[in-house]
Amino acid sequence: MWGWVSTRPQRCLKFGADSVAWAETERNWLGQRQHRCVMSPLSDGMVKLSPADQNLSDLSTLQGRIRALTGAGPEAQIAGQSLVSDLPRRIVLLLPDAAVRAVVLHLDQLPAKREERDALIRWRLGQEQLFPLGGAKVVSQVFHGLPRSESRTHTVLAVAIQESVLNQYETFCESVGLIPHEVGITSLRLFDLWRKASGGSDWQRRNFLWANLSDRALTTMVFQRGRLLFYRCKLLGGDAAAVSAKTDMLDKILAECGASLDVCQQRHPSAVIKEAVVCADGDLSALQAQVEAGLDLSVEQLGWRSVEALGWVTKGSHRSMTSLAAMAGVS
Repeated sequence: MWGWVSTRPQRCLKFGADSVAWAETERNWLGQRQHRCVMSPLSDGMVKLSPADQNLSDLSTLQGRIRALTGAGPEAQIAGQSLVSDLPRRIVLLLPDAAVRAVVLHLDQLPAKREERDALIRWRLGQEQLFPLGGAKVVSQVFHGLPRSESRTHTVLAVAIQESVLNQYETFCESVGLIPHEVGITSLRLFDLWRKASGGSDWQRRNFLWANLSDRALTTMVFQRGRLLFYRCKLLGGDAAAVSAKTDMLDKILAECGASLDVCQQRHPSAVIKEAVVCADGDLSALQAQVEAGLDLSVEQLGWRSVEALGWVTKGSHRSMTSLAAMAGVS
């Protein structure tokens, strides 16, 4: 989402509440992109999801997990100082959605110059007074509707992350020889992957609910012909990892999706949503049935078949939602 040089990294490190994933890509002699993705489970509490407090704990154990996962070499000792033997590698760093705060803004004007645009977005966030901006870095993504859309406003998703939270992740990555070149949040990267797998701009002609279940949270976004109307991230707790096995969790997810649609409908009465795109681990047949019956939405699932549809070679990869997000980071 933000970076400082133009060429994109070919590696991604994705932090989650219960696991961490590493993805890397290269082209073979035929020009095909080959991907490798591996994942490691994390002990409870090693990554604590918070937009305000420190997220990482038990750093020495976490460093060992990351080095094993990424193939980094062992530490060398020089004059009593620990050094990582491998040269630093540039990466995309993906954070859990719950580590940041985000809100949708509708702007009548959007300055062409980045500095002016950033200043306007930060000022609008301050006017909304939804959360404190002191010590926060604010970045944004613009969602353009169809060229002939009736709306003349500009739709922006503004994301605020506390510098203390961001610095902890970046400092930790540097301690294991990884240099964050881009930092993003999970749902937006998964959404970008789905757009590519869906083919061109066809998604901009649809009105749909996007629901991502990962990192013990539910992130919902509502789109109307390419415009983002609504964004919400809701923590669900540890039981969210077993969606298909928990009837009460299914009911909770359905209620939260329904609440997101209700709030969006109140703010945007013209938005009629009849589709849903769901991202989650495991068998989603029960959740799909609930959404179709309870919310009257047809359901499409984003999963590893979407990666295969892009023609990517992914032999030997761990196939989980955390891994898929890491793969989206290098897409």
